[in-house]
Amino acid sequence: MNTIPEVMVMEELPTPRKAYAYGRGEYDAPMYEVFPATPETVLSFPDSLPPNRLGLAQWLFDENNPLTARVTVNRYWQMLFGTGLVKTTQDFGVQGELPSHPALLDWLALQFMDSDWDVKQLLKTMVMSHTYQQDSKTSKELLEKDPENRLLARVSSYRLPAEMIRDNALVASGLIA
Repeated sequence: MNTIPEVMVMEELPTPRKAYAYGRGEYDAPMYEVFPATPETVLSFPDSLPPNRLGLAQWLFDENNPLTARVTVNRYWQMLFGTGLVKTTQDFGVQGELPSHPALLDWLALQFMDSDWDVKQLLKTMVMSHTYQQDSKTSKELLEKDPENRLLARVSSYRLPAEMIRDNALVASGLIA
């Protein structure tokens, strides 16, 4: 028994602690009590889910909540193409940019959810697309018209990160599956 490492297991308290909002980091001056909830403007938190971490996880991956899938798809798009469909990947909210191709973002997000969140299938869909397989060469007129390639008329000359090159070499050599 002494050789088995101890593992911490988290569980909810029988009576949750009170939580408060604090003004400007003044932790000795609570402003008001806060309760578990989600932004109503995104998707209201259903009464059927428990108001705890499990309920939050279920809400995040609910089929009626498109935000998680859209953000994930956008991050993978940025990883492959250099820029996301929503250019401001760090700010997907109302202050961020609108998607350059909203229908494509929605379609990819739905495909991702319908595939049971299969990342491999999502990435395969992206790299097998005509957009990904385009040439990076461009004309002077196209560069003047769309210098940031937001219209996806060419593939960006984006260099893969070292980790992706390493993983690709390891898979190609059969050292990892």
